[in-house]
Amino acid sequence: MPELLETKLHPPSLRSHTVMRDRLVERLRAESGVKLVLVAAPAGYGKTTLLGSWRGLESKRRPVAWLTLDESDNDPVVLWSQVHEAIKRVCPAFDVSVTPERVGAARIPDVVLPRIVNGLADQTDAVLVLDDFHLLSSGPARDGVSWLVEHAPSSFQLVLSSRSEPALPLAALRAHGQLIEVRADELGFTLEEADALLNGQFELDLESEVLGGLVDRTEGWPTGLYLAALSMRGVKDPRAFASDFGGRNRYVVDFLVDEVLDAHDAQTQELMLRSSILERMSGPLCDAVLEREGSAELLADLARRNLFLLPLDDRGEWYRFHHLFAQLLRVELEAREPGLGPNLHQRAFEWHRDHGSTGEALTHALDAGAFPEAIALVTRAWRATVSTGRRATALAWLERFPPELSSRDPQLLLMAAWMLSEAGRRDEAAAAIADLERLEWPCRGVLPDGFSSLEASLATLRAWFPWGDVGAGYAQALRAAELQTQEAPAWAAVCWALGIGCYYRGDGESADRWFDETAEVGQATERWLSATSALAYRSFLAGERGQIAEQHLLAERAAELARAHGTDGVRGEVHIAMGVSLAARGEPREALFHLAHGVAVLRSSGEPIQLANGLICQARVLLGARRRDEAAAAIGEAKKIVDSAPDPGILRGRLQAVEQAPRSRKRRQAADLSDRELDVLRMLGGPLSERDIGRELYLSHNTVHSHTRSIYRKLGVSSRKQALLLARELGLL
Repeated sequence: MPELLETKLHPPSLRSHTVMRDRLVERLRAESGVKLVLVAAPAGYGKTTLLGSWRGLESKRRPVAWLTLDESDNDPVVLWSQVHEAIKRVCPAFDVSVTPERVGAARIPDVVLPRIVNGLADQTDAVLVLDDFHLLSSGPARDGVSWLVEHAPSSFQLVLSSRSEPALPLAALRAHGQLIEVRADELGFTLEEADALLNGQFELDLESEVLGGLVDRTEGWPTGLYLAALSMRGVKDPRAFASDFGGRNRYVVDFLVDEVLDAHDAQTQELMLRSSILERMSGPLCDAVLEREGSAELLADLARRNLFLLPLDDRGEWYRFHHLFAQLLRVELEAREPGLGPNLHQRAFEWHRDHGSTGEALTHALDAGAFPEAIALVTRAWRATVSTGRRATALAWLERFPPELSSRDPQLLLMAAWMLSEAGRRDEAAAAIADLERLEWPCRGVLPDGFSSLEASLATLRAWFPWGDVGAGYAQALRAAELQTQEAPAWAAVCWALGIGCYYRGDGESADRWFDETAEVGQATERWLSATSALAYRSFLAGERGQIAEQHLLAERAAELARAHGTDGVRGEVHIAMGVSLAARGEPREALFHLAHGVAVLRSSGEPIQLANGLICQARVLLGARRRDEAAAAIGEAKKIVDSAPDPGILRGRLQAVEQAPRSRKRRQAADLSDRELDVLRMLGGPLSERDIGRELYLSHNTVHSHTRSIYRKLGVSSRKQALLLARELGLL
């Protein structure tokens, strides 16, 4: 019989700093019919510790045999001799009569394994834990375990821990409900478990914010958190240390190099080290970066053998490394091949550029120091990105450039001026404009933002963002129209600037004309921000004319276009228009939902005039819903904006009308509309005729006509349009 190591038949003793993980122990409590329990995760995820804790509890209700595998167990005689002994230790009646060493390796599948299965069938209930199953390489020993899983009796259960994906019939077991899997995403420490370790066991007294940062950086990797705890003992500023903890820490480096990286051959190590510069990787991308072929097969094999490489899809095309492991690999790459990083980033940039991955191409271009290429990339992609509402994406691109470059390159400054204005960062936008005006534009032709000249672009920018000065904004819009050709891609932006200037100056007819052209040109040139906003303002104008059906139709078109092109989170006026339209149709609850969302979006953009308009619209509907405290808050915020604006245009009068609405309502109480008259009044806000309203309310045409005349008399108006305008002003609708 092969020499038996007693230590292999018992789980390692629990360390003093072990955190009990009841949620995972409960997951391992197998239901009837489960043949295999698999605990699979990279090194340091606490697989052995978890199974040891579970065994201590589980062995009180049924026999649990334990065997820790090592390289010697690739010999079938060694493996099955020790399996036999491990089971016999907990099930004394278990005996196979013929031992593996007597029959030899060749006859184990035919003689020994069937007898092991028959012997297990005689046991009422038994479990075998094989720890470190990844150490069984392909061959007879591992094939024997696969055979055991398929033929074992229902009273037997096999439990495996492995750093790699085991070559076992997992799919079939999973399909038949015979498999329990616990993987890295469950084994990772939760915030509560990290707190129990670092604050409970190590008494580090870290704040929840610091703990959360550590959990995020380590992705819950238990050993990473344990090494962080060891590193922080005696540190003067644990908070600062925790914020910097990562793949450069000497404990982490030593552990991962010894336990993970050095376990692979030279070719695989090269793939791991050089592809560590990638946030995500595929076979073709790695081929380009490493300038060789065969990466796809190597990645698939690595994902099975090293679970620090995580699949990102179900097709096995894209992967990423565990974040802490990737950081270590980058440190090791620089140590082993200093100066190679920029060349690898250059190759990654070229691959992503050629495959349309703009964001990743830009990241690698900047890391490669290829700044002219990065600027060209952003210039080409910027307009389409912004036009579909991805303001944050474009701004993040610009902020990745070194300050010494972004403060002197005209193209970057122009894009920054627009993006910072959109984000409401007024002072930074003004600084970018000032820097831009001190420089000469370097080239001819259409600018990155689609304008035909820098002067036209800046005039339009100032018209779009007048920061509370309606008159100055309108003057800039007129100037932009003089400078900008109608054939240029940016003409829709100029039309919108003219429309917005006319609207807030009180020239509704001209505003509607310009917004109509904006919507038409904007959709034709894919200027979705301008087009959706223009439709929203046309909806406002239709409502102000009493055209309720047209108002709602335009609001729906704006909302549909915004959803289709991702601008609904950027153009708050689209939600305001929908809210105002719904209120006009007698649907205040839905209206207030849209109005609240629209105000939140407008508040994030920082342009005060449009925000004040949204707040006034919201306040009017809140008053109608008798939510006076909320209405007062909206009025107060709008009043601060209007009072501080150099020229708020028509908003001062609109604000005063809303402020006076409660007093007007009191003066009108003598009118005292009946409930039925209020029903008719609400219906008058829709597209129905008096005869149709009668059918809806089950009233005769004469009765509806009588109620309508009474409404006019009590409100002191002479037409349906006047009645609706006054009713909305008074909060009756």
